[in-house]
Amino acid sequence: MQKINLEEERTLLDREITFFHFERAKRKIAKCIKESSAIDDIFFLSYFTAQKLIIRKEFEKAIRYLNICIKLRPNDGCSYNDKAICFAELGKYEQALVVFDKGIALSRDCACLYHNKGWLLNEIGKFKQSVIYFKKALELDSGRVEAIFSLGDSYLKMGDIQKAKKYFTSALSEIKDKSSYVYGEVKKRLAKLEI
Repeated sequence: MQKINLEEERTLLDREITFFHFERAKRKIAKCIKESSAIDDIFFLSYFTAQKLIIRKEFEKAIRYLNICIKLRPNDGCSYNDKAICFAELGKYEQALVVFDKGIALSRDCACLYHNKGWLLNEIGKFKQSVIYFKKALELDSGRVEAIFSLGDSYLKMGDIQKAKKYFTSALSEIKDKSSYVYGEVKKRLAKLEI
C-alpha cells in the first residue's frame, strides 16, 4: 500500500525547488525515491531520480531518466518541462525550446511549461516573447509568484520601469514568508528601480 501520494509530492517538490529550499527538496526526493522503489513504480522512481540529478547539476544523466518518464507517460508536462530545463542548463537552447513546445502541445494546462519557456526566452533576450509565456502561466495559475517576478524582470530588461515595479511589488507581497532568497532578490530589484 502506498504511504504517500507521489503525484502530490512532486507538486510540492516543484515549489521547494522554485523557492530555493534545496535541503528540504533533497529530503523530499529521498523519501519519494524510497516510496516509489518500495511500490515498484518505475515512473516515479525515474522522475525523482532525475530530480536528484538536477539538484546535483548532472543534467545529462537527468535527461536519461526523464526520457524514461516520457516513454512511460507521453503526455506528462512536468517531465517535458524538466527535460527542457536540463537542455537549457547545458546551453542547448534550441533543443530546450523544442522540448518546451512539444510539452506544451501535449499538456496545454501545465503552467510550469509556459513559465519556464518564458524564463528561457527571457534569458536569451527574447523579452517580448517571454512576457506572452509568463502571462499564459499566470492565466493557468494566478498565484505562480515566479511568473509574476519574471514579468517584472522582462519588463525591466525592456526598459518599462513602471510595469517592472508593478510586477516586482506584486511578487514581493506574494513571496513574503515563502522564500527568503526570492524575497531578497525582489527587494534588490525594487531598490535598483528606486535609485
